[in-house]
Amino acid sequence: MTLHIACGAPALAQLAAGAAVLDADEQARAARFRLDADREAYSAAHVLLRQALSQEAAAPPAHWRFRRGAHGRPEIDTAACPDAGALRFNLSHTRGLVCCALTRHQPLGVDAECARALRDAQAIAERFFTADEAAAIAAAGPPGSDAQALAFRAVWTLKEAYVKAHGLGLAMGLASFGFRLVGAAPARIRLRRAAVGHRGPPAAHWRCLLLHLDGRRCALAAAVPAAGGARFRVLLHGADAEPEVELAACTPGTVLLPVERVTDRARSP
Repeated sequence: MTLHIACGAPALAQLAAGAAVLDADEQARAARFRLDADREAYSAAHVLLRQALSQEAAAPPAHWRFRRGAHGRPEIDTAACPDAGALRFNLSHTRGLVCCALTRHQPLGVDAECARALRDAQAIAERFFTADEAAAIAAAGPPGSDAQALAFRAVWTLKEAYVKAHGLGLAMGLASFGFRLVGAAPARIRLRRAAVGHRGPPAAHWRCLLLHLDGRRCALAAAVPAAGGARFRVLLHGADAEPEVELAACTPGTVLLPVERVTDRARSP
């Protein structure tokens, strides 16, 4: 899996400045955001996606067209873009960070969250997570503390990435599976699922990765089924100052390659 990441205001602004490559639907969706920061994050994520796809196939960023698949999941419109081959992608954008994940053939999921005020993390965990996950978040630190927020972001992003890889949305049920981080960083990620009701590869075949960025201000998780193991490549885009990337946790059989930096400016259509 390849993870294309842009972190920080300069990087997002640089990407969003290339929004002319977006199609009419993307530009309309961007315009519906009320806040400038949300609009910029959306545009930056979709420009990043187009640039990432163009690195994998001989087509300019403005070439790509998308459609909504099952459960509303965005995917490449292969009728309009036959050169896409087996490329698959997933996007995540939040204020201060955008990410595009790419694979060939395999389903995948990625999610990112940056620090924000969240006073009810424990209540959310107790309502939607497994009992073990809620207990781990409670044990991480006092309510409202940075330590508890960090633990909550780790579990939340891992669960979101896993759900997105299945393409079923939150109807999948966040309490039907759970993540546990064991040991010091980089911790070992353990995935447990309900005995029945889960489709797709068994839990042991999933490769998951948790990264901390920008001094642990942001968490990013990715998930992909790969029975024989998975190698994750990280490309940092457009930042004037390279953010710190820390491997926080991973499943067995998961390898994080050395982080690479992409310095080219947004490409023209």
